[in-house]
Amino acid sequence: MCYRSILPFLIIFGSFTVSYADSVVQTDWSGGPGVFGPVVELSDEFYLDTDVRWSIPGDIVLHFVTEHHTVAGAFDGAYSVYSEDIDGDGDMDILGAACWDNDITWWENEDGSGTSWIEHTIDGNFVYATSVYSADIDSDGDMDILGAAYNASHIIWWENEDGSGTSWIEHTVDGYYLWAFCVYSEDIDGDGDMDILSSGDEIADITWWENIDGLGINWAEHPVAMDFDLAHSVYSEDIDGDGDMDILGAANLVNYIAWWENIDGSGINWTEHVIGGADGAYSVYSADIDSDGDMDVLGAARYADDIIWWENTDGSGSSWTEHTVDGEFNGALCVYSEDIDGDGDMDILGAAFGDYDITWWENIGGSGTSWVEHTVDGEFINAHFVYSEDIDGDGNMDILGAAYSQDNITWWDLNQYSPGGSLESSVLYLQNDPGWGNIDWTSIEPTGTAVAFQVRASDTFTDMGTWSDTLLSPCSLEWILNDYDSYFQYRAILATSNPDTTPTLNDVTISWNPLGIGETAEPIPPGTELLPISPNPSSGSPIIRFALTETANVDIYIFDFSGRLVSEIHEDEYSIGFHEVLLVDLYAGIYFCRMTSGDFTATQRFVVIE
Repeated sequence: MCYRSILPFLIIFGSFTVSYADSVVQTDWSGGPGVFGPVVELSDEFYLDTDVRWSIPGDIVLHFVTEHHTVAGAFDGAYSVYSEDIDGDGDMDILGAACWDNDITWWENEDGSGTSWIEHTIDGNFVYATSVYSADIDSDGDMDILGAAYNASHIIWWENEDGSGTSWIEHTVDGYYLWAFCVYSEDIDGDGDMDILSSGDEIADITWWENIDGLGINWAEHPVAMDFDLAHSVYSEDIDGDGDMDILGAANLVNYIAWWENIDGSGINWTEHVIGGADGAYSVYSADIDSDGDMDVLGAARYADDIIWWENTDGSGSSWTEHTVDGEFNGALCVYSEDIDGDGDMDILGAAFGDYDITWWENIGGSGTSWVEHTVDGEFINAHFVYSEDIDGDGNMDILGAAYSQDNITWWDLNQYSPGGSLESSVLYLQNDPGWGNIDWTSIEPTGTAVAFQVRASDTFTDMGTWSDTLLSPCSLEWILNDYDSYFQYRAILATSNPDTTPTLNDVTISWNPLGIGETAEPIPPGTELLPISPNPSSGSPIIRFALTETANVDIYIFDFSGRLVSEIHEDEYSIGFHEVLLVDLYAGIYFCRMTSGDFTATQRFVVIE
């Protein structure tokens, strides 16, 4: 035996006459669908899916079935929606503001299921009502209602007189707050009672009113921001982590989102901090999106069609990193955050006026850097507002929306699982002729659920043929697939008979004997052959494989793309069977391998990459 090497790389060779097997495992599908293949490994991508959620790292589960529940179908100019237990019966009711109906209304959740509603009009002459909210303004233990009227320029709260929501007393906070657009409530001065905040379009203001006696009767006005043109949205949160409540705002004309630092906690002195630009800034909210313990900021930009969140980089609110969640959300008007899928991190919700969409984006991994979009309703005409609450009391978060042109207040139940779904893998090219081994998988299957598979293999990826019968448990593929078919695909099937439960697929493993070697294969190859070089392309260590039907001398020559001989291997006596030669530390480039043995000659091309 001898070998000659021109380039400085090591050549190792050996022969194998015992059985061996290869396998592939897929444990992650978070790369998403659309890759038919062929591929040489199953990474984190796949071909297509139906009614399954694949974005949870390491898992496939059934998708939520969205159940649509209309609360009000003729609420003219539905502009804002909110939820609170207004009548104190333990379930969540719904509130709405309608600009053309001039209405502030609440709907009583009659039996707590969210399927039967009784309408209660609070004020039917609240001219161009744009915003509604609820808080205990008079500190009596029941929930009152607040409203902003754009044309009337009013900030009003209505006292829930006996806590049942059937009798209301109107209290004016400000009767001349020009083009009042948004209303919110928080304890700004830290005195234990609820104050009121608002944004004003015409006066370009962010303002809060101090609840002087805690009863909501006497109010002191405190300006926060001036020249904040077309101030559309206001919210409050402790942005700098100092224990008092700061204020956030979005201004549609000046095109940015800002927060104002409550300097000494009294709400009298404020310092403005610009968070980031947003063309047509329309909505602002705050939540801990990256799960690091401080409060980040979210924004909806109407003209940029953006849903954005800004990372509170050091928790002080002085440095921000912008992350775009969706840059093509046409007419983004509203943004909100809630843990929709119950996995412990905060997801994001949005309403798109131009797309007619109510959508939520799943926070993959909880870091806020990877998102999967889930459209709740793509025909919610001129969607204007989105919110989240557990409307039916099942422990899961539902989604509420207001559709301006559809005159509609709706809630969607997302937490009933589809009865069945499937996911098809990319077509895998094995790069050899397989003798099939087993299919195995790991899954969690609660009572009433199941995980099953179908498989198929072919000698050409353009015609993969029909799927096998359904495989209900891990098994051998020996009598299911044809040996020597080197293209493989699987279909994972999930099913449940209980809409509250889903099975979970954790991983799938496919094994085979390369070249047909194994306990059930022929001991002698069918012919002398130079087999496909694997992997191809490789990262520097390709394997040359060949088969011999008799003991023979073998010569192997390696040429580069220019035809220059870079190495040669001569072995005086290879035995009958299958053999491998491993090339190590090849430079990147295109190579040709020529094998000769007696009268046999064959050439294979292979590629080495960095």
